[in-house]
Amino acid sequence: MKPLVSIVLLNWNGDKHVHRCLEHVRKQTYPSIEVIVVDNGSSDESLSKIKANYPSYTYIENGTNRGFAPGMNQGIEASKGDFVIPLNQDVCMHERFVEECVSRAAEDERIGAIGGRVYRWIGNELTDILRSGEGELSVVRKRFQGDCGNYSEHEKWTWAPAGSFPFFRKKMLDDLRAVSGDYYDEMFVTGWEDTDLFFRMHLRGWKCLFFPKAFGWHVGSGSVGGNDKFFTKQLDYQVRILRNRYFVLAKDIPTPTLRFIAPYVLITEIGLIPMFLLRSPKSIVALTRAWKAVLDSWPELMHKRAKIIGSMSVPPTYLNQFFERF
Repeated sequence: MKPLVSIVLLNWNGDKHVHRCLEHVRKQTYPSIEVIVVDNGSSDESLSKIKANYPSYTYIENGTNRGFAPGMNQGIEASKGDFVIPLNQDVCMHERFVEECVSRAAEDERIGAIGGRVYRWIGNELTDILRSGEGELSVVRKRFQGDCGNYSEHEKWTWAPAGSFPFFRKKMLDDLRAVSGDYYDEMFVTGWEDTDLFFRMHLRGWKCLFFPKAFGWHVGSGSVGGNDKFFTKQLDYQVRILRNRYFVLAKDIPTPTLRFIAPYVLITEIGLIPMFLLRSPKSIVALTRAWKAVLDSWPELMHKRAKIIGSMSVPPTYLNQFFERF
């Protein structure tokens, strides 16, 4: 019997993209799939249309937008699969995506996550243009910002999968939850919650594989019309992104790695202030609010850090290998 794969689709006012996304779910060549749709209080007609077209799916309906982390956690909690794909509403997976990932994951129990190649979905076209900054051989810059490394035609171990349609082993997710109580940490709400999960995954000794045979297409920030530039975001979004970056630094990075990246992070933090003043003065407000939010959350962050770092199954400097260039 083939392993069951649970696809958890998080929808929020996704009428523009979600239906094509689900068409590609339906076209998957892999036969053993369950689909769980978590709706975060959509006010358009997307949910009613999805339910009319896919009555056999499992539905979780929230009255309000709970954010990415809480919504995805609901779906993962309800899932029964051996593997889980948290799926953004503005993604189209190639029809063999699931089949390729299941086949490869079966060959190596160390694989906790598989990341595929990500192309751009522009308008009605699924292009052959790679999305910048997503997929490929991922790394973390020493200033503490995720990035993509070199292009590769071959599979390789890497830091993280593309966050818009990662392929996770459920055993890995359950392992993370057993340590810290979370799949995705709901403190984050939206933004950096996947980065937090990826660091925790590595600290527990799980591997991530970049696997170019598995690929798909992504719009990017589809729930807000493809508007994916930080300085164009609303103030509350900027606060969350800045705050959540500090959350990851505080929770997940062992002391030897903190020492390793500290000079680069310090230079970055000093440089943020004049950059924000020049490019987006409202971001200074966001930065100060983010600092306050971190201070307010410090006891909880340190409690979680004690659990995460105390349960490491890798050497203290293990994460250093994933940090490259400034």
